[in-house]
Amino acid sequence: MAGKIFLLQEGNELVEMEEKEYVSEDILQDLVAKYPNLLAGDEMNVDIPRRWLLVQRELDIYSVDEMGSEKLSIDHLFLDQDAIPTIVETKRSSDGRLRREVVGQMMDYASNLLVYIPVEKIISSLTFTYPTMDQNELLKEELGLEISPDEFWEQVKTNLQAGKIRLVFVADIIPTKLRTIVEFLNIQMDPTEVYAVELKQYVGEGLKTLIPRLVGKTAEYQAMKPTQSEILNETTFFEQLDEKTAVFYRKLLDYAKEKQLLVLWTPKGFSLNIVKDENNINIIRGYSNLSAYGQALFVTVDSIRNKISNGESIVEEYKDLKDFATEINDGYWFDITKMNDEQTNRFFEVVTHIIKRINKS
Repeated sequence: MAGKIFLLQEGNELVEMEEKEYVSEDILQDLVAKYPNLLAGDEMNVDIPRRWLLVQRELDIYSVDEMGSEKLSIDHLFLDQDAIPTIVETKRSSDGRLRREVVGQMMDYASNLLVYIPVEKIISSLTFTYPTMDQNELLKEELGLEISPDEFWEQVKTNLQAGKIRLVFVADIIPTKLRTIVEFLNIQMDPTEVYAVELKQYVGEGLKTLIPRLVGKTAEYQAMKPTQSEILNETTFFEQLDEKTAVFYRKLLDYAKEKQLLVLWTPKGFSLNIVKDENNINIIRGYSNLSAYGQALFVTVDSIRNKISNGESIVEEYKDLKDFATEINDGYWFDITKMNDEQTNRFFEVVTHIIKRINKS
């Protein structure tokens, strides 16, 4: 490494700073954990720079195959303000694996995160990292969010189910071969985002300067993948719907107002919640065309089961809708475009009964 930069201090004193390799990978990992803005989130999305919440450093996950299980360790797991899980792998340029093994290693992390890591594990990891901080406070301070933790974790779950994650390689030098692979993967792995960040350090006269540079955001990629949208509101949400779906969602939001449900808007849609004993009980999630699910409607059961004493018996009532609903891990999915008037009326009848039971519990 022979690169140099020059720092002009007050008094017109010029400090010559020379590029230096990191002494250890641990130092590089520590810098990313302490100063996540080094991940160049402002280059990933110029209009809405990414903000970062560190879930955990050195997060253990397990890879399972026909030979048994193997423990893997992710250097860093972050979440951004769109609840996108972001895996960060750091390597020094002197590490030969940066050229040969690191891509396969990252793919292993990503696939096992999607298959074997539930949202509950991510929540417990965040609590381990910030044992004394309230989640509402964390979301506001680190991500600038005003939504409830329940709503945020629903977004995380949705992103994991859709395979919407982000993979970031960090090194002091990004080799040409890795750069080419990252640019290729970033185009091919929709909706997953893949980047590399070249994080050079320059040292001189007791000073240190760190300069991150994003790799992977090609012109072709920018044309294919739109930037993350801001939180929707009622007006912008309905702009993303077709006519039939808009009629149903108008009826649903009017119903929510009548039943005094809390509406929380997200970048892709909204959730309906019952506020009970200072808890938000999430019961419905609705999405627009901006979502990987399209104009989908979900009724959710995990929040009811976990926060209501007789929640298990309450969610059993959704089984009355199974003739036109698809059961998923945490509830049921409804294809609004295929629901007839009779099915729509039954949907509202069941939801009404469930709301009454929750409020009375």
